[in-house]
Amino acid sequence: MQKILVPIMICFIATGCASLKPAAFEKSTAKLDPVAFFGGHTKSYGVMESHTGKPSVQITTETIGTVKDGKVFIEQDLYPGSGQKNHRSWQLKQVDEHNVEATANDIDGTARGKLYGNYFTWTFRLIVKERKFIKHVRMSQYMYLNPDGQSLIIRSVIKKFGIIVTEITEEFKKV
Repeated sequence: MQKILVPIMICFIATGCASLKPAAFEKSTAKLDPVAFFGGHTKSYGVMESHTGKPSVQITTETIGTVKDGKVFIEQDLYPGSGQKNHRSWQLKQVDEHNVEATANDIDGTARGKLYGNYFTWTFRLIVKERKFIKHVRMSQYMYLNPDGQSLIIRSVIKKFGIIVTEITEEFKKV
C-alpha cells in the first residue's frame, strides 16, 4: 500500500507547486491592451493585507489616462484608507506583442512586463517615501482582464529582502 501512496502523494505535491507560465494565457478570449485599458477613466477598490494575510487597509484609486503616440500618460491618485492621498504619474507603452514598459515618478528605473492574452505581469523597484531606513521595495503585479473587458483584477506583492511585507488585491473598472 505504501508503494502506491508515495508516488501518488509526490504527484499531488508536484502538481500543486507547479505554476502557469505567462504564455499559458495566450489563448484567453479577453485580450488585455494596457494602453487602451488605462486610457480614459478608471477607478479601483481593494484591500492591503499584512505579511500574515490579514486585511489592514482599504485602498481606492482614481486614474485618468491620455493616449498619445502609442503611449498612455496616466495620472493616478491613491487613497489608502483614511491616509493621505498619494499621486503617481505613469508613462506606459507596449513595446511589442508581449512586452510592456513604463516609468513613474515613484519607480526606480523602468518597469518591464510580459503580456499574454488577458494576463500581464511585471516587477519593479518602488521608491518608498518618508521612511528612515527603507528607501526601496520590490513590487510584483499580476493583472487579469475579466471577460467583460471592462474590469481588471490586480494582485500586488511587495517584498523587502525577499520577504513579503504587504499584498494588495484590487479591481480596476473602466468608468
